[in-house]
Amino acid sequence: MPPIGQGFYENAYRLKDGAIVLYTRPGRNKPIWQACLKVPGVIGYIIKSLKTRDLNQALTSAEDLFHDLKAEQKLGIDVRIAGNLKFKDFWKRFYAVHETGLSEHRQRLHKGFVNKYFIPYFGEERISNMPDAFVEQYWDWRINYHNPENWEDEGDIPVNAVRIPAQKTLDMEAGMLRQIFRWGKRVGFVKREPWIKATKVKRTKGVERRPTFTEEEWKRVYKNMREMAAEKIVTTEGKDGGRLHRSGPHALHRFQRELLRNYLLFMANSGLRPNEARQLRWQDVRIEKDSEGKPALVVEVAPTTKTGARTVVCREGAQVYVERLRKLSHHTEPGDLVFGNRDGEPVESFNKSFETILTTLGLLNDRWGKRRTVYRLRHFYCTQCLLTGIPVHILAKNMGT
Repeated sequence: MPPIGQGFYENAYRLKDGAIVLYTRPGRNKPIWQACLKVPGVIGYIIKSLKTRDLNQALTSAEDLFHDLKAEQKLGIDVRIAGNLKFKDFWKRFYAVHETGLSEHRQRLHKGFVNKYFIPYFGEERISNMPDAFVEQYWDWRINYHNPENWEDEGDIPVNAVRIPAQKTLDMEAGMLRQIFRWGKRVGFVKREPWIKATKVKRTKGVERRPTFTEEEWKRVYKNMREMAAEKIVTTEGKDGGRLHRSGPHALHRFQRELLRNYLLFMANSGLRPNEARQLRWQDVRIEKDSEGKPALVVEVAPTTKTGARTVVCREGAQVYVERLRKLSHHTEPGDLVFGNRDGEPVESFNKSFETILTTLGLLNDRWGKRRTVYRLRHFYCTQCLLTGIPVHILAKNMGT
């Protein structure tokens, strides 16, 4: 037991043979009672503020706290940590233990949900005994997260954000929260697992249409990309033989435009998800002959993606776009990325460049006002395949759904 001295303790009272020391700190005009507790089986001391100035209430609270901590210690709860551990620090402990067991895709998924939603809402809250009502309020906060009324500038809302999250997304978040709290209860950080169940999302009646393109709209897009890629540097002489003036894309710009052009054409003819294409390496693509002897591009999707490994047969002509990229890139070893930048590093997202093109053409939003992104080329691919008569079950297997 720390010594009871005038420098640290004031008005000290011993209870239960010194297992509880009740005291105030010197130099306070309106001192709050503190408790220093020695719980059997716990190394060191537990110090808590009793949050009262009344001595009788402090004596009762200190004894109640002592008995609660003894009971929790018997249940295996880490009483030195659990009472003060905030969710943001609790999450770090959880992730450090589980990171190696998660696929690369699941790691990004966990960190994405936690950093964007869980930490802003739960981050500063203590996790030892989180109220069910507080957890329940998360779903209302989450569903309205991307409501423009909650943002000072609507331009700050991510391009690919949906106004109302899908039910499947909320159910995934609920599953992650349950996993986190169950682990916390198992290792002794959490007294009880809160009730976690995602609220059912209310939607309007009718079919929810995902933004895509008509054939005519898509023709306008790829013609625009072809013109951008073909633009040359123009050199003009200054007046009276002065210095030359050059305008148009330089070498890096031309590379970026060709990369974007062939990436978008590939996405519209493969049905891959952006994250699947991002991980694609040259060793994952090959040309095979179909039943009619025509060349077809075959892609092996990495097992670290959303739905795991699968083999994808692209639409006719997709091999042309990949071969263009092979000629364009200086990084074509088997382990190099297909959609890498000039240095061979992955391009995080093509959405901004695609948005610029669509805005120029007046095609950023579809007829229902929904914004188009690179992911919507997957829906375009699906529609075109169905129109050509590909059976639904074969298409679903090809798309990983």
